[in-house]
Amino acid sequence: MTETERGDAAWAWAVNWTLQEYREPRDGAAREALQHWLAEAPAHRQVYRQVRGLWLITGLIPTRDEQGRPPSGSSFRPCP
Repeated sequence: MTETERGDAAWAWAVNWTLQEYREPRDGAAREALQHWLAEAPAHRQVYRQVRGLWLITGLIPTRDEQGRPPSGSSFRPCP
C-alpha cells in the first residue's frame, strides 16, 4: 500500500468515526475501538483531528436558508 493509499484509508476511517459519533452515541466498545485506532499510528490522530475540525467548521456555517435576513438598516449586503 502506498503512502497516498494509507492516507486515503486513514481519511476514510476518520470520516467514518466522526459520522458515527454524530449519528448515535458511542457505547463503551465503540469508544474503545476508536481509541485503539487512534493509538495505531500518529497519522490516525492527525487526520481524525482534521476531519473533526472540518465537521465543526462546516456545522457552524449556516446554510443560505438558515441565514435569514440581516437586521433592517444594516449595511450588510450578501454576496450573490
